[in-house]
Amino acid sequence: MGKARAAVTTWRNELEVAMGGMQLRALERTVSLAAGVRRARTTDGVAYAHRSGRRGYPFACIHGFGGDKETWLMMSALIARSRGVDLIDLPGHGASADVAESEASIRHHAEAVLRVLDHAGVDRAIVCGNSMGGGVALRLAASYPDRVAGLVLVASIGRDIHDGPARTWIDGDNPLIPRAEDVDKFMAIALERPPPVGKAVIRHVIMERVRRATTLHKLFRGFVLAGAEDGVPREVGGIVQRSLVIHGEQDRIISKRIAEDLVLALPRAELVVMRGVGHAPQLEAPRATARIVEAFARRVDRD
Repeated sequence: MGKARAAVTTWRNELEVAMGGMQLRALERTVSLAAGVRRARTTDGVAYAHRSGRRGYPFACIHGFGGDKETWLMMSALIARSRGVDLIDLPGHGASADVAESEASIRHHAEAVLRVLDHAGVDRAIVCGNSMGGGVALRLAASYPDRVAGLVLVASIGRDIHDGPARTWIDGDNPLIPRAEDVDKFMAIALERPPPVGKAVIRHVIMERVRRATTLHKLFRGFVLAGAEDGVPREVGGIVQRSLVIHGEQDRIISKRIAEDLVLALPRAELVVMRGVGHAPQLEAPRATARIVEAFARRVDRD
């Protein structure tokens, strides 16, 4: 009897995940139309979604580890249509081509973002990065300042990422790469406020992480072990662009201490702490996050 119940539970879970996949694809098509973005790809296989702008600097949005460009999609639909956006799948993520571990460093990701901007005909952008994407944004501003008009760091990793506890996740359990039995636990850790997409969609997205575990472990090693000039810059005092640091008060993956350190270290930074939000404000509270980043972008436009 116990085996029969377990089989039914497994079947229900698999059905929910499959339904979530169908719902996600339909949702992405609908929101892409609302956001006015078109799918594109660089010659070396970096996928992105693009919308041309008429006024102000465009946003270039970079997802976190294991994520994809769709994490920014709902927020981009709420940004003024007069402003351009580029939502980028980093190499090895989303619809982008896979890469070797040696090409999964922060610097390699930053160079992939530059190739997207070149392909889209964007000279300068306000670079938005969530989690690992925040580290990529910092590397862009430090190494390629002429391409960065401003920085938005959303639940960003910090300057100590290459020496901190993340190194212990390389050979042990990695909370960012869940096992099938950890899906509910991962949902509770990553999100304080479930995004308005339905539980089945969220379970589908997390199960995709489970299925890609081997690839994600490779990408994680490439990201964390490549420090110094290939990693997140330690010295950020030379980043003179206006910067906005956003952090969810209930973020259980990255401590608010990291956000506070970045605000102190960056010469022109301000901190916004969002209550009732976890590690992905642009997903959990897309409308509020869009208002915050759009107001910041208008200040950058005036600089």
